[in-house]
Amino acid sequence: MRKTALISFTLVSLAACNNPANKAGNKQDAPKFPKSGTIIAQAGMPVTEDSLNHFMFSVKVIADSNVSNGIYDVDAEMGPNFATSQITLPKGAEDATPVIRKGALPYTYIIGFKMANDTTFNDLYEVSSDRKATRMRYLKSYTFESK
Repeated sequence: MRKTALISFTLVSLAACNNPANKAGNKQDAPKFPKSGTIIAQAGMPVTEDSLNHFMFSVKVIADSNVSNGIYDVDAEMGPNFATSQITLPKGAEDATPVIRKGALPYTYIIGFKMANDTTFNDLYEVSSDRKATRMRYLKSYTFESK
C-alpha cells in the first residue's frame, strides 16, 4: 500500500512538473509585443478643402523600441507637413492594443486602447490638424492596479 501511494505521488508530481503551464517563464503567459517599427494602427481622410493637390490627413501608431513598456511612436501627416510624437500606455496596460477612431472635429483622430477580452475603447490621445499646425495631446490618464 505504501509503495502504491509513493508511486502515485511521484507520477502526479512528475506530471505537474512537465505541465507547461506550471513552468516558470512560460512563454504562453508572457504578453507578446510587436516588433519595433510595426504599424499597429493607422487611419486617414482626404482634405476636402484642397481639390487641387488631393492632400490627405493621416495618423499612424508605430511600435517603438520600448514597446514592452507601452511606448509607441505617433506619425501624423497633413499634406506635405509631417509631425511625430510618442505616447505611453498607462502602467498596468502596457500590453493593451492601441486603436484609432475618428474624432468629433474635422481632421481629428483619437488614439485609445483596448484591454484584452474587453471591447471598451479608452480615449488616451488626440491628434488634430488645421493645415497650419498639427496638435497632439493627452486626453485622459488611467490607473490600473494589480491584484
